[in-house]
Amino acid sequence: MSNLAKKQDVATEKTATMTVVKEVPANGKTVLIEEVVAEVVEKTEPVVKINPVVSLEKRVERVEELTIIIDKWRKLQEARKGLTAFKLGADGLSSTLTLKDSSGQTFSTSNNIAVEAALLNIRQVLNEKIADAENEINFSM
Repeated sequence: MSNLAKKQDVATEKTATMTVVKEVPANGKTVLIEEVVAEVVEKTEPVVKINPVVSLEKRVERVEELTIIIDKWRKLQEARKGLTAFKLGADGLSSTLTLKDSSGQTFSTSNNIAVEAALLNIRQVLNEKIADAENEINFSM
């Protein structure tokens, strides 16, 4: 079964002739003479229009892709809400940022400026990723 529907138009040809009529005196009489100056031929080639017919398999695949993107978008939205609810302490020492790598080593800081900068950077990355996910969510095939 073909995934493409084709429609062909018929080739056409248009011809236009340009003639010039001149008055020429001959033997005391005026004679009208027609001359063919140019002949224009305009050809129109057949146009093949391809209309995609998306198979059921492709549509299901697209729905699955959209489901993954929408789930990602929801998780990013939840992370942003959690980050927005996060409040730094006024004393500059009550908030701690702790990072842990894959080998189990940790890094911690209570420096309010460092924690604030990390939160700002995380918020910016989340906003960018949310915008990317929103751009990916479209229902066109």
